[in-house]
Amino acid sequence: MRRLILISLYLFLSIFASGLFVWGAGYFLLSASVPDYEENFSVAGIEGPVNVLRDASAIPHISAGSAADSYFALGFVHAQDRLGQLLRARRTAQGLLPLEQIAELEPSTSDALEAYAAGVNAWLGLVSEGGRGRGAPELLIADERTIAAWRPVDSINVANAFLNDLRPDKLQNELSGFPDNQIPSDRPATPELFAASPRVKLTAWALPEDRTTTGAPMLAADISGPLSLPSEWYLADLQTPEGVAIGATMPGVPFIVVGHNERVAWAFRSFSPNEIEEPEVSKAAQTSDFLMMLDRLAKSAGVNYALDATMNKVPDGLEVLAVDRTTLAVWPESEVKRPGSFQDARLAVLDDRRPVFTVESAIAVQRDTVSAVARTLLPLMAKELWFVSSASDIKENKVGKLREEVLDELSRWNGEMGRYSLEPLVFWTWVRALQRRILQDEFPSATAVWTRPNPDFLSAVLSDRRGSAIWCDIRPSARIETCQDQARAALDDAIAKLVDRYGSDPSVWFWGAEHTLNMQWSPIQSNGIISDLLSLEAPYSGDPYTLIASDNDRPVASSVGTNFQAVMSFSDESLSYFITPAGQSGHPLSRFYDNLFPRWMQSKYLVMSTDLSLARGGAVGTSRLSPLSAYSRAVKQGRSR
Repeated sequence: MRRLILISLYLFLSIFASGLFVWGAGYFLLSASVPDYEENFSVAGIEGPVNVLRDASAIPHISAGSAADSYFALGFVHAQDRLGQLLRARRTAQGLLPLEQIAELEPSTSDALEAYAAGVNAWLGLVSEGGRGRGAPELLIADERTIAAWRPVDSINVANAFLNDLRPDKLQNELSGFPDNQIPSDRPATPELFAASPRVKLTAWALPEDRTTTGAPMLAADISGPLSLPSEWYLADLQTPEGVAIGATMPGVPFIVVGHNERVAWAFRSFSPNEIEEPEVSKAAQTSDFLMMLDRLAKSAGVNYALDATMNKVPDGLEVLAVDRTTLAVWPESEVKRPGSFQDARLAVLDDRRPVFTVESAIAVQRDTVSAVARTLLPLMAKELWFVSSASDIKENKVGKLREEVLDELSRWNGEMGRYSLEPLVFWTWVRALQRRILQDEFPSATAVWTRPNPDFLSAVLSDRRGSAIWCDIRPSARIETCQDQARAALDDAIAKLVDRYGSDPSVWFWGAEHTLNMQWSPIQSNGIISDLLSLEAPYSGDPYTLIASDNDRPVASSVGTNFQAVMSFSDESLSYFITPAGQSGHPLSRFYDNLFPRWMQSKYLVMSTDLSLARGGAVGTSRLSPLSAYSRAVKQGRSR
């Protein structure tokens, strides 16, 4: 018996020791790829020394002697912080733009792409020397045994993929080949039913100098897209003797996409899906123009210079907004008045409500969570339910009392999509039930048609636009159902679903129970449970149609939404305000992996400045890139051999 106990003890200790060894080895390999922001490097490909100051949020402030060296350093820090993201972006973008179709670039833009690629490859070279855990944790489990060098064409492909994401996907792709011509002949043409959303959406709005407290124009920018870890955007500050540029960069591309230099700030607005026509020029030319436009914007000396330099470079489907100390401009100017979205309607309300804005009030507009969809659809859905007498139309039983209680709450609601509120949960559950009742009989197999909320379609049907109310009739039934019949039945469906899920006490129902901000780690390849363990999730306010959007497709489990916001002006000593929902680093063991998430949830923007003395306050490190001398290069090559 004693011998058996000893054997069991030794076996347990062996298993424990083995597990401890495996855990220690794994942690060592993972931690080896965490960047050291105070490490200095000797690299080939730069003309002079480059300093990379990391401020308190690990945002790099790059000081270089030339533009080429600054782009080299940006490629270096992109790879240092986001190597896995770079490789994933390259893999996703490969094949979208054949090499032979790439249009010619201006020399300065081509040089920037070359320098950026050299910077990425310099970091890859350091990783290949060993001791850095393959450069990123996901590369330890990915199937990429070798990493190909980064090429300028890779940056062009990444930019092309970004422009593709600004255009709506064809609905047929989303509905597994469902064609338009299967609409029943007795139903009116309702184009809103087949509207598709782009994967990425750019929003911007500007205020002239007479509408700001500082007397200088103000520019606010939002970007909506995938919510992932690391963030889709990377903040950076590039400083050279030729000028300064600071703002949001896209890993894989060497230019500031939304930001400002010392004299002009710029942002973009993408058109609504139904407004974008087929491009008149090739994708290759559009992508080349986009990169050259970003290059020119960073060098512009003011709005008028930016207008002249980029007028013919703006891709189809985009508008540029720019401000300097005195001027506001939007181009190209459209001759056709574009129909507004629900977000546009809400923005117009807030814009009319306040004659003069501060930075704080502009941020409050960006973070607004009142849903124009709720304010539009709810009166149409409940117009008869609110005003019927309870004795005749609402049964005096438990179900009837619960329905009446819910309707009373909705009647006092202003459309605020608060994460701890009852009303948003009831409203969106009701919307989904209503759309199911209206469309399931026409499209029983095309589930995406009736499971994904489509407020534009419901607004057309409930207001009988172009005779669309006939969609409410259930085709197989003998009687003709009205939209109010369907709304009443859908409300009962929604309440039953909520009771089944959360119980019969509405006081414990709240929007954040289903509507969460879900940011998952996005490695080169999906890794199931590992991605789940490294994700962030929290109850979240808003909906897909509030100014701070939470999802383009569905109102719950948000994995798409606003992922960058900025407010820029030249009045406060060139200060600007930026925020992303995650940190700068793509490494889960770095303290800068998710450090910005609490700030994002609390609407606390980062104050960014090109003044390096401000960036040094609380800085987490400064690294220096030095040119690799001929002697050092020979030594390294000899060591490599």
